[in-house]
Amino acid sequence: MRCSYPVIHMASSRPAPNPHTVEALLDTTWRIAGSEGGRTDTLDRKAATLATFASLVLSLVATLGRGFLQQFPHAWALGIYLLGLGFLVAAIGLSILVLLPKEQLTLGMDYLERFPRWSEILKPPEQVRGETMRGLLGALARERALNRTKAQQIRWAFLTLLAGLAVVAVEAAILGVNEL
Repeated sequence: MRCSYPVIHMASSRPAPNPHTVEALLDTTWRIAGSEGGRTDTLDRKAATLATFASLVLSLVATLGRGFLQQFPHAWALGIYLLGLGFLVAAIGLSILVLLPKEQLTLGMDYLERFPRWSEILKPPEQVRGETMRGLLGALARERALNRTKAQQIRWAFLTLLAGLAVVAVEAAILGVNEL
């Protein structure tokens, strides 16, 4: 049976990449990787600031709590005090969790160790740029996922800090009303 429609034969080789396009894409990838690294630094600074602030508030709460518990030696007062401490300690813990050292994400050493080999040196520049871009994109995807997790942890730390501050404000209000 013969085919009634024309058959188009495609060349088996892939089209050659445009070197300028590959260079532009690699440049864009490097810029995005740098931007994501900056985001990592920003998240770490926020976590450090949050942990420091929560630690300072915690030390003040210990002083406030002693007076609060002396004036109100009841289970409900102890519960409010411990709740405030718990929220503040949790905020500090979540912030520190963000700051735990993590591996820097970049091109793998297996890839970099191939550079001085003739098989790499003789490759066309656009192929090297393309392989580098692939490696960077893999590292960028892992770093972005890590930063997403860090941002969620910082959000929870901040909300927990707010809850702790609210409980401390209740303690201070009760003490203030009692002084009237």
